[in-house]
This record gives sequence, structure tokens and C-alpha cells, in this order.
Amino acid sequence: MKTVIKNFVLSVGIFSLGFIQPTILSASEMPTITTLSEIKKIHSINVSGNVEVFIVQSPVEQVKVHDNYYTKNALVQQKNGELRISSYQQKPLVVVVYVRELNTIQATDQAIVRTSGTLSVLNLTVQLKNNALAFLNTQTIQLSTDLKDQSKLSLTGNTADYYGTLSRSAKVDLNRFYADHSILTAENKPAIVGISTNEIEQAFFK
Repeated sequence: MKTVIKNFVLSVGIFSLGFIQPTILSASEMPTITTLSEIKKIHSINVSGNVEVFIVQSPVEQVKVHDNYYTKNALVQQKNGELRISSYQQKPLVVVVYVRELNTIQATDQAIVRTSGTLSVLNLTVQLKNNALAFLNTQTIQLSTDLKDQSKLSLTGNTADYYGTLSRSAKVDLNRFYADHSILTAENKPAIVGISTNEIEQAFFK
């Protein structure tokens, strides 16, 4: 029986996420796409600045930057399995990352990270700081999330074991997320071990 983790509105801070209408561009307005096919074996993604990253699980690993980023104050660099992406331009830098496996997602500043489709991995750690946002659809055996400052996270999908920590100002949406077991810790609250939805709700609303 899977545990449905939801209804933390008073204690943890659930936030609503609306759909963003796509903008239709003419052919002349379409941005340049820089393809970095040499980037392989990505296990960690670290995003900072004004960047929007889309993560796609694919047997062919590569990175597509939706701009001629070589002419901008931007960085897309891989070292020892970690992909670092940063840009501090006024206009967000859009990057699509195609990965086979992924262990860690880190985002800071105003960075936004989204999954396109479902990301299926054994273990995943998500760390958000500052005003970073993440919208993730995942299937894992173990998922750990750490939210600091004013960061926000929306999770969908399922996991066997979920471990989450939240600062006072961070917000999380878990209404469509399922876990067999969970341990949740919010700032100024003891850790709650979730065996059932009812026990989690009682622990946070008592």
C-alpha cells in the first residue's frame, strides 16, 4: 500500500502551480540552438542564476542550449559527472539536458528545473536554495529533498522511501506524490515518520 503525502497546507506550505501557456513564435523569432553532443555520463546537475533547465531521460546524452550561449555571460560545463549551468543575463537561459541516469539535482538563485516526462532512477537527491523552483515527475526507490530559503518544489510520481527537509519559508506540493514510507522534517518541528496519510496529517496538525 502506497502512502499519499498531502495536505501540509498549514505546517509545510503547499503552493498551487498553474499551467503556463506556451508562447508561439514566428520562424524569425525562434532562438538559436547550440547542441553540445560531447557532454556524456551526467550524474549531477547544478544550476544557478537565471536559467530554466528541462531534464529529459534518453539513451542518447547531450545538452541543447536554446541560444548562442557562447556570446553570453553563461556557463555550461561538465566535470567528473557534474553538469554546471549558470547565466546571469536578464533573459532566462533555456537549456534541455538529455540524461540516462541522474543522482543529484541542485538549483540556486532564480533557477527553474523541470522534468519532461518521467525521470526513472534508483536514487535521487534534490537540493534547492534561494528562490529556486523545481517541477519534477520521478519514479525512484529512494528520494531525498532539501529545501532552503524561499525555494519551492512540486513533486509528482512515486518512490519507496522519501526523506524531506524544509526551511520555514520553503514550500512544497506533494498532493500527487506517493511513497511507501516517508520521513519529513520541517523547521522547528521534529521528524515525522509517515506510515499512513492519517498519521502524517495528525502529526502536522496536532
